[in-house]
Amino acid sequence: MKRQLLALALMTAGFASCTDDSYDLDNISNDFRIGLNEYLPIASSEVNLKDILNEFKTDYISEDADGVLTFKFDTVNRVMVKPIEVTFKETAFEHDLVSEKLVAISNNALPENTKFFIEVPVKLSIDDKEGSGKIDEIHIKEGLLKFHIESDAFDSEALMINSVSIPCKELRPWDKNTGAIVLDMSDQILTFPENGLIVTCEICMTNKYSGQPVPLTSSDVKVKVVMEETKLTYHKIKGSFKSNVEQIEYTDFYLNLFDDHLPEHKLTVMDPKLNISGVTNCGIPLECSVKSLVAKHKTEIASEKDSIFAIFRKGTPLESKSFKFDDFKFADENNPEIDAFTELFDKQNGSLDEIFNYMPDSISVRCGIKINADPESGAKFYLLDSTYLDLNIHAEVPLHIGDASFITIKDTVDGIDIVKDVTDYQEGNFKFDNVEIFIEFDNALPLEGTVTAKFCKADSVNGKVVLTHIDNMKLDQTVNIPAAQVENGYVVKSTPSKKKIVVSDDMIEDIKKINAVDFTYKIKVPKGSVDGVFLTKNCGMTAKVYSHLKANISNKEK
Repeated sequence: MKRQLLALALMTAGFASCTDDSYDLDNISNDFRIGLNEYLPIASSEVNLKDILNEFKTDYISEDADGVLTFKFDTVNRVMVKPIEVTFKETAFEHDLVSEKLVAISNNALPENTKFFIEVPVKLSIDDKEGSGKIDEIHIKEGLLKFHIESDAFDSEALMINSVSIPCKELRPWDKNTGAIVLDMSDQILTFPENGLIVTCEICMTNKYSGQPVPLTSSDVKVKVVMEETKLTYHKIKGSFKSNVEQIEYTDFYLNLFDDHLPEHKLTVMDPKLNISGVTNCGIPLECSVKSLVAKHKTEIASEKDSIFAIFRKGTPLESKSFKFDDFKFADENNPEIDAFTELFDKQNGSLDEIFNYMPDSISVRCGIKINADPESGAKFYLLDSTYLDLNIHAEVPLHIGDASFITIKDTVDGIDIVKDVTDYQEGNFKFDNVEIFIEFDNALPLEGTVTAKFCKADSVNGKVVLTHIDNMKLDQTVNIPAAQVENGYVVKSTPSKKKIVVSDDMIEDIKKINAVDFTYKIKVPKGSVDGVFLTKNCGMTAKVYSHLKANISNKEK
């Protein structure tokens, strides 16, 4: 944090004289003296809360209703709920053509082009590994149904399926090579009544010798209709079903409260909060849980991170590593999006104080999701292939900080040029009775302050300002400033402090080198502030450096 602030000459008294040659200066008394008593500014540094917050990720700092500055962070992670795997399982239905009187046999043969109809029950199933339940209706996205015929009573080319009584996008012609008829079920809606879906297949007898009857090759005149296994994708399914496998989702959000100077800072926040809520278009209950909150920050080994887990408390003294949202609200078809759940975690039920005082650069939220409708309940729900759950994560950390908190801030004031003026004084016949440098502080922070002022020589190297500390113990100053007066956690009165440096003759050469002052503010919560203090936008700390010159300027030799 480097700024050009007020920088005036240490000893600029305005002694550039205008004289008239007609005057004889030799006639002026040698005892002629001009009195000087001036206070001249050198540099000014102000560290207000805005500067303090420059140490934070300031994009996430806001002011709440009572003026307390609060770190707030929001992130939304849209999770697509994995669809249940839906399948037409392979089924085979055998029919006795004679006993069922589907055909009339004559001379151990059937007339060519004989047609008969076979009813086939069709059922959808849910993969047992993925879930269970009953589907009443499906809006198919993509999928193919395949039927073929098997029989020992006829030649393999003697039977073909002409049609199937089920709505389809396309009925593909009978394929002699595969012996199957294929239905493209894309974008179709199928309803499954309580007694199951019955489709009717029209079977036709053919003969490779045109016009000839189709001979029987077995006295057992049976035909088996086979519906091959088919996996479907869907836009929507209706029914009552649940998933057996939990879907695990991770959300990482980055919230490093500080820049990468952790050794210089320690902020003990007292009342952090984390709200996790869900918004969904799901039309069926979901079982949602937070498996863990994990705070992480980088270690010296870049590929590794330290971690600390949150502990969710459920009652006393019970503890659990996970938290289940018991009250999940789901949408109906007239309400495509709904607030499903919300939960606020703090230091009581989520160990949030442990997490945020760990100084993480990120927090990982691990959530679990399961479709969870009881198939035995009789209730009807719907699930979309585009069902989503928006996990809204909102972190709120008031800058309400506890005992032993501290931060370190540096402020450099450069552009000071006092070399010429000091040299002018040395070359003139001027006698100084007293030269003093003052550093004056005012602390309007609810924090103790230790401010170190170091006088430096600033040089420009490759376009960058490089400070060289002037090693003079009489110049460097460290001042302890008590915290501002605090009542109920808020500042009510600032605390002033002043430090004086008396300039001696042996300091002049070092003073001539000064063209920068490097301030280091170390501010901390006073010991014993167990209830903590609040940082508000009005908090601040200032430091002013100025000189007091008291001199008699004489025509006499020094």
